[in-house]
Amino acid sequence: MIDASAVRILAVVLLGIGAASPATAGAGSSQVSVGPIQTLAHVPYPGNPGAATLDGNTMWVDTSAVYDRALDGYDAVFAYDLNTGQLQSRRPNPIIVPQQPVAAMGLAGIALDSVGRLYIADMNGRGVLRLDPRTNAISLYGSVPTSTSTSLTAMPTFEVFGPDGSLYVSDASAPVIWRVPPGGGQAEVWFADPRLAGWTTTAVDGIAIDPSGRNLYLATGQAANVRIYRLPLARPDAAHLQLFHTYHLAPVLCTENVANVTGPNGPAALLGCLGLNIAGAGGIVFGKSGRLYVSLIPVAQLSILSPGGDELLRFPGPEQNMQLDNPVNAPFNLSLDGSGRLLIVDNGDPSNDPPGGPHYDSKSWAILAVQVHDTPGRLFKPNLP
Repeated sequence: MIDASAVRILAVVLLGIGAASPATAGAGSSQVSVGPIQTLAHVPYPGNPGAATLDGNTMWVDTSAVYDRALDGYDAVFAYDLNTGQLQSRRPNPIIVPQQPVAAMGLAGIALDSVGRLYIADMNGRGVLRLDPRTNAISLYGSVPTSTSTSLTAMPTFEVFGPDGSLYVSDASAPVIWRVPPGGGQAEVWFADPRLAGWTTTAVDGIAIDPSGRNLYLATGQAANVRIYRLPLARPDAAHLQLFHTYHLAPVLCTENVANVTGPNGPAALLGCLGLNIAGAGGIVFGKSGRLYVSLIPVAQLSILSPGGDELLRFPGPEQNMQLDNPVNAPFNLSLDGSGRLLIVDNGDPSNDPPGGPHYDSKSWAILAVQVHDTPGRLFKPNLP
């Protein structure tokens, strides 16, 4: 068996030799302290979690199928107890979300409305699904059409509600932000700009609204040029798109994966490593402090930006990460809880095994938690029909 996690993280360590360790500190790092990174919850098959969102003591986690298992025909949404990290006793758990017979991708971002319904981005292009936990009913809330702005089909990835109930949806396949009107329906192109372009799956991923409720923040671009932009909700035009921060991340070496490509999990492991080289930032989230937390998928790190756009801290360092019982491994999305913890959705190892196969489960499919002494920024949860 190839330990894809160890190979990828070792590559990051080799690239990071000579860099600051255990974390890269910015000029304002004395204002920020973080605790140890711990495993909060394991995400069972189909694994590869895509997002986590909190509703009181319930943590909802969906599965992304971001690497593989294209023939499964379903994804899953799990309900966890936030305090214990254990699956809740509700039935069913998980809630099964049917997919197309052949689905290359799965589920990603999750937003909540005022009554606790989940709005889930389906990266296969259907749009945004609405799941009602009271009835387990699943419906299409917002359809995202293919347009001249998309490279293939639309790939809705993360989403956030605005103050008026509009749902803003990022598209990893195109430099586009979609807007679903309050109450649902077909999404419209709300903003498009070539500066948001990346590779096919790294156009616009992370999306968040700042605590003031006036500005939308976007994460876009591949590893060598990850960019965070700010755009006023009231003025979504090219003249008001501002660059907030830029990262230049080193590529990940995949030589070990190439050498072992004929192994039992070799093709999936190589695909996962190559995927890191076209990935950029994943999810982003604001704290009540005004700090912005950014997931840096290629280097398996989290970055903390000040309200002014300066990097305060980047962690864990590569060597420190290797020493963790469950290393940060393709951090796909982020959340904050009320106790000051940053929750890291660890997408983890790729695997192409069905249930019962030797590699069908991985402890790297996990929700990690680290104390950052910050609580969630303002989240809009609209009253919707």
